[in-house]
Amino acid sequence: MGENQEKRAGAPDLRWLIAGAVAGLLAAGYGLLRQADSGGELPAGAVARVNEQIITRDQFDRAVLRLGASELSDDDNARMLQRLVEDELLVQRGIELGMAQSDTTVRNAIVDSLVASVTAEADAASPTDEELQQYLDENSDRFSYTANMSVAAWQTDDEAVAQTFVTALRDYGEVTISDAIGPIPDLPPGMLPVELLRDYLGPGIAAAASEMPEGSSAIFARRGRWLVVQVLAKKSAVITDLSAVRNRVLLDYRRKLADEALQDYLDDLRRRAEVDVIRP
Repeated sequence: MGENQEKRAGAPDLRWLIAGAVAGLLAAGYGLLRQADSGGELPAGAVARVNEQIITRDQFDRAVLRLGASELSDDDNARMLQRLVEDELLVQRGIELGMAQSDTTVRNAIVDSLVASVTAEADAASPTDEELQQYLDENSDRFSYTANMSVAAWQTDDEAVAQTFVTALRDYGEVTISDAIGPIPDLPPGMLPVELLRDYLGPGIAAAASEMPEGSSAIFARRGRWLVVQVLAKKSAVITDLSAVRNRVLLDYRRKLADEALQDYLDDLRRRAEVDVIRP
């Protein structure tokens, strides 16, 4: 969905907000931090309070960790703390201006951050091989592949001829062979292993054809020629050996856990919310 080209009247410009806020904070220098030190006591585990919002030691340590520095000087620590305070001031000001409700970039950032937080545990899951094997057995259809295919294939030196040929093939199901285009020599009829089709079509075209639906056709370029390939029939096989696809199974396992965690979280939010909609 495209962004509106014109800003609505009165809508704040985030660039000017950030520029103005940072300029003011930099002009204040470390005075802002000195005021925090001279204020009321902070709760345990806190390094700063910005209005009513607490910045924790854990937040500070994570910010330092993101820098990748093994050790920071006292001045570096002070600058890092000031940066966290400045960030919090900008966040609070953005919320005051309604950016969380009106600014698409801000809203997307909030959604992305919250989704990452909800799914973090699933993304780091480390199931045993027994659990992965069980997942593979229970979701075998997710790890099937095209083992055998029956295809028809023609070749030509002229791309325009190939385009006309494949259009006729798709529209009418019948084609006319001519001197300009003809069948690939010696291609065996009937079901063939995909590995064998590589010898006739080339590895890339054979792999692409294995992903095509039955009855579909497409044009491919190969060694200066144009191939028209039609998939007549396909036969799938299921991978049962975990060692052959362990990484794929692990990623799929984690993805499913993440989807379930997010869906549970959203269901809980819906139960606690009042939502009224009008179908568009």
